[in-house]
Amino acid sequence: MTTPDMRLDPYPHYAKMRATAPVFFNPERQVWEVYGYHDIQTVMSDPATFSSEIHSAAVQSRLQTMATMDPSRHTQLRKLISRAFTTKTVSALEPRIHTIVDELLDRVTSVGQMDIMTDFAFSLPLTVITELLDVPLSDYEKFKEWSDALVQIIELAAQGQAPKPHLLEAVEQIMQYLEAVIIDRQRKPGTDLISGLVSASVDGERLTIHEIASTCRLLLIAGHETTSNLIGNAMHLLLEHPDALVQLRSEPDLLPSAIEEVLRYRTPSQFFGRVATRDVELGGQLIRSGQRAVVFLGSGNRDAAAFADPDRFDITRAPDRHLSFGYGIHFCLGAGLGRLEARIGINALLQRLPDIRLDETKIIKPLTSCALLGLHNLPVRFSPTPQST
Repeated sequence: MTTPDMRLDPYPHYAKMRATAPVFFNPERQVWEVYGYHDIQTVMSDPATFSSEIHSAAVQSRLQTMATMDPSRHTQLRKLISRAFTTKTVSALEPRIHTIVDELLDRVTSVGQMDIMTDFAFSLPLTVITELLDVPLSDYEKFKEWSDALVQIIELAAQGQAPKPHLLEAVEQIMQYLEAVIIDRQRKPGTDLISGLVSASVDGERLTIHEIASTCRLLLIAGHETTSNLIGNAMHLLLEHPDALVQLRSEPDLLPSAIEEVLRYRTPSQFFGRVATRDVELGGQLIRSGQRAVVFLGSGNRDAAAFADPDRFDITRAPDRHLSFGYGIHFCLGAGLGRLEARIGINALLQRLPDIRLDETKIIKPLTSCALLGLHNLPVRFSPTPQST
């Protein structure tokens, strides 16, 4: 996934690997690559055999979050943090998300053109998560820099490489930033999520500042990367498939299933890494204890063993058992929030910009990351609407 075309469309490569070597040892990277849906499920549902703690002990202590943690501490933290993402709690955010969406679109509707990524898809989820944590949205550039560094760490881990020093420095910076916020909330608690974590306990023990900071780091980064790419991928796919767009406009109740199909068809987070804790057979191959395995969620989501006609974009597809939010104990806690943000955001774009279309005078560029499937920009045009007074 090193060329722009492959970053936008890795699926022909995935299809080839599923057909010829669904569990493949990459000698250059010294990792096992897992491409089939059911093999991916096997890996992700067995944390005792396939550990999330993929880094060396020294690095793991600096990078650990719930996403790179095994039971039982993972179970304890997840139970605690899941309280902030219940269906009731997420639903309560809906009015504020509507307001944020309208404010973002109010800035561009009179112009007649916009970049969906920079003007909307990046800003919406980041605004929501910064408000949940009560940290300044004005620190956006810092968050983006740190987020890019963390994505690079994920990519290097998938290649069997340790993080570069400058990437670990970025992790230190975000941890110092968050720890300062946490100390402030200990002194002056509020109603935000960080204050809730400060006052919470697991089995009678308070979370450490480091645990809270690591959790907030995960929420801050995961809380906007996946959702922004989901929104961008959804609009790109709908504009590429005008029949689906017409159908969705005439049947707006299809939007939830359309979002699930976008998640399956163009998976935002392409892979995760694991490390074997014992010798284990997978897909007819022997993975030795200590060897790394990378599961390609995007490939699993196009596997004909799990999905009928998997390379067809079908917004009526149901039920959808895609892997885009993970599987097993690491299923994404923020999935409900991400779906809500995408539903409100995409619906507003379609309702308020009825003739939205791709700006064919500009080139769409993919993200440079191979861990994330999404767009750097998505230029569109539409009929301008005068600002209301």
